[in-house]
Order: sequence, then structure tokens, then C-alpha cells
Amino acid sequence: MMGLMRQSLRFGAVGVVNTAIGLTAIYALMFFFGVGPALANAIGYTIGLAVSFVLNRIWTFGDSRSIAKALPLYILVAVISYLLNLSVVLLGTHHFGVGPYLVQFFGIGVYTMSMFLGCRWFVFQAQKHSNAPLKP
Repeated sequence: MMGLMRQSLRFGAVGVVNTAIGLTAIYALMFFFGVGPALANAIGYTIGLAVSFVLNRIWTFGDSRSIAKALPLYILVAVISYLLNLSVVLLGTHHFGVGPYLVQFFGIGVYTMSMFLGCRWFVFQAQKHSNAPLKP
């Protein structure tokens, strides 16, 4: 249980760091380089995702496999998590009448939880316990 708690806290800290770095990149691209909001957003999110991958791989989950093996799985989990987030936002606003600002919190929660579980059980956990059954 301590391992899960430690990983959860580290995952949250990495989330704060990658959000700060990604948002800084977005603002810097727009302010200093005149990049449009959509492109700046895409680049900033890509930078944040890269920071998140590196920090979670090394610090949160202690994965030592090559980047070439873990990165595609990480990207897959991130895409699935984003689609789950988007589904919550769209269902919440269009079918359940939840306000668009409030529903974003639910979407973020779903994204964060699915990303953490996907990383723990699918992306990084497989390497650490390759000879043992996966533990939730």
C-alpha cells in the first residue's frame, strides 16, 4: 500500500511540474514568438507530455526499459485517457446538463486516474514485475 501511495503522490507532483512547464511553453511561444494559440497549445502539450513521460518513468515508477519500448505504450495510454476525458466532458454537457466549467473537473479527474492506472498497470508495471502477476 505504501508503494501505491508513494507512486500516487509522485504522479501528482509530476503532473504539477509538467503542467507548469507546458503552460510556460504555451505562453512563451505566443508572447515571444508570435505562435498562434492552437499551435502553441499543441507544442506545449507535447512538451508537457514528454516531461511527464521522463519524470514518471524514472522517478514515479522506476522503469529502466529502453524509451523505445515504453514510449509507444505511454502515448497510447495518454490518447486513451484524453478520449475518456473528452467523453466525460461531452456526455456531461450534452446529455446530463452539467455546466461546461464544472464538467471539466470531472474530465480532468478521469484523465488523471486513467493515466495513473494505465502507467502503473500497463506502461511501467510490466517491466518491474515481468515474472510476477500484476498487482492493482
